[in-house]
Amino acid sequence: MIFLQDQLNIAGLVGVWEKILPHLKYSIKLRPKNSKIQKHISKIGGNPDGTVPFEFPMNAEEEHLSFIAQINLQEIQAFDYEGLLPDQGMLYFFYDAFYQPSGYENEHQRGWRVTYDPTPIIPSKMIKIPLHPELEARNNEMGSIFEKLIFSEFEVDFYTEYSLPPYESEFIRSLNLDFDNLWKYEQLYFEQVNQRPRYRMLGFPDRKKVNTDMVSICRIAANYIDHNPFGFDDGYLPPKQLNTEKEEWILLLQIDSDLEVGMAWGGEEMGRIYFWIRKQDLLQRNFDRCWVILEEG
Repeated sequence: MIFLQDQLNIAGLVGVWEKILPHLKYSIKLRPKNSKIQKHISKIGGNPDGTVPFEFPMNAEEEHLSFIAQINLQEIQAFDYEGLLPDQGMLYFFYDAFYQPSGYENEHQRGWRVTYDPTPIIPSKMIKIPLHPELEARNNEMGSIFEKLIFSEFEVDFYTEYSLPPYESEFIRSLNLDFDNLWKYEQLYFEQVNQRPRYRMLGFPDRKKVNTDMVSICRIAANYIDHNPFGFDDGYLPPKQLNTEKEEWILLLQIDSDLEVGMAWGGEEMGRIYFWIRKQDLLQRNFDRCWVILEEG
């Protein structure tokens, strides 16, 4: 927290810290694990590990999704200060790395999957889940480093930090900063979030572009029965109940582009993907109700 306050002061935002402080959110940062002394189960890429074999979920074309990450919830428990996540078991994240759905339409919902296995993790009993031959064959056909469907593996460590709210967020607008301070905050924000790669759970997302409200997109697309191309005219209003819905969406996992592991979201645009979940679904462990937004670089 002191580091963040210092960064704001260095940026010339003296006095803004007190306004931001009550609204900061804890987040859990993920970074490559350097020490090999203690093995971690949580990782980005590679093959998933499980207590029993399972099939990868598939997209609407009946093609297997790519494995993105697994989080051992026992490893992360000490960093979840608000107790939002389960305290044991494994979360698995899958995404359609071929079509890379943006999440702007309801019909994209088969382009990702988050599954939860509540079984307590015993490392000696974990088995490596093989990749499906269909996924391997399609990956071998990809000719570019920006088109990989299977990713290199690295274990992750965790630490907790406060996350900065996006500079165009409703919260920052509510501060009524003058032009000079708003410009300074914008520069500080992008200086922080454009560091690569950035993996995060909970808190505010690191936005590559802050020209859309991801929570609003999740809220509308996840609830719309028919697909919505986001041409918001009078004929394409969201369902009536969404106008008053106050559901809270939480950032479950942010995954950056990282060519060292073969991930390139949006191709050469090198964007990020964000797994979101309603707070009530998270507390009820309804991880199949997650929504994903792709933000190109």
